[in-house]
Amino acid sequence: MSEAESNPAEESIKHSIRKNGFPEKIVRLPFKPVYDACKKHGSSLADVLDKLQDEQIFGKIVGNHVEFRSREKIDFKAPDKNKPSDEFSWLKGAANMEGFQNAAKDAMGKMNPDQMAEARKMIEDMSEQEKMDILKMFTQRFDSGK
Repeated sequence: MSEAESNPAEESIKHSIRKNGFPEKIVRLPFKPVYDACKKHGSSLADVLDKLQDEQIFGKIVGNHVEFRSREKIDFKAPDKNKPSDEFSWLKGAANMEGFQNAAKDAMGKMNPDQMAEARKMIEDMSEQEKMDILKMFTQRFDSGK
């Protein structure tokens, strides 16, 4: 594999997070511009996040943002069983198409009308392949492993 060291989407993300204090800080970038940059440069977001992880830049989707942490900022503590975590609650059971659809419906029920319209427009503008890539990315990144 003699592919270039990194693609423009990766370089753009690295530039953006560094100018915002990474690695000393946890940096959140808006999901849509990150996704659009990957798409523009012919990469899937999942692939870009995987390549960044090889460089000790750990990204995960949190709501409408992609959150980037250095290894030092990753919280390795087990979640507190007494404190319900809402962070990925909408993704529970999303590891298959039916579960994903149910999780998406639940998440959409919490959106305001403007957020709903923006999400609908973004999805309508995607090709079938892009939709399948997103489903694949979610199932790989957020499969709880129970």
